Amino acid sequence: MASLHFSPLLIAISITIFIFLLSSPVSSVTCETQKLPPQRSFDHCINLPTFNATLQYTHADNQNLLSIAFAIDAPKSDGWVSWGINPTGPKMFGTGALIAVKENGTVKIDEYNLISAQIPYKKEKLPYDVSGLFVEEVNGVITILAHLTLPEKADNLSHLWQVGPVVGGVIRGHAAEKVNDESKAPLKFEKDANNNNADSPSAHDMKKSGGVVMMMTKSGFRFHFGLALFLLGFMSM
Repeated sequence: MASLHFSPLLIAISITIFIFLLSSPVSSVTCETQKLPPQRSFDHCINLPTFNATLQYTHADNQNLLSIAFAIDAPKSDGWVSWGINPTGPKMFGTGALIAVKENGTVKIDEYNLISAQIPYKKEKLPYDVSGLFVEEVNGVITILAHLTLPEKADNLSHLWQVGPVVGGVIRGHAAEKVNDESKAPLKFEKDANNNNADSPSAHDMKKSGGVVMMMTKSGFRFHFGLALFLLGFMSM
């Protein structure tokens, strides 16, 4: 049986490819990468399925109070990002939106009550209390923070998040593409923030996407490792 001979150059190339594949992030904004200071800690974090975004939150059920930190990739130039809730379902109209506008490198945040199809959107106080509204951009990530008193009648509570353009300082409508249409989900809260055992496999492997729970495995590592071995063997032929 013939033995394989690996040149130092082939080994170096394969190791480089392996390290690149292993270190390449699936998303630039994830619950794992978003590290907030202790004074901004939240009980839960959701990896949202579109736009490289996360939602960290704490829900006080007895007070119907929701505290959130919504993070998303910042627009490369002028543009807007938003997160909002709709108590009647996953639809744009009827959503109370927190819209952050980035213009000339500066980010500002305000409330927009999307009660009609009128564009550009107009600033309007939401029908429920919003306090502590704050926005910042750090390392290319915009984070919106707020405390919201949820509507008492919210039989089909959903949350929506979007990105769109700003032209001449005016908010324009977002694109009508699949990714925009899919940027919504039911907003269901964990009942107990302290039930997760940090040492259990499920606590490490379970991540959330929108309103859906997904089990994450180590298959990504196995794929990267196997691909690197395949490339090493292929280049040595």
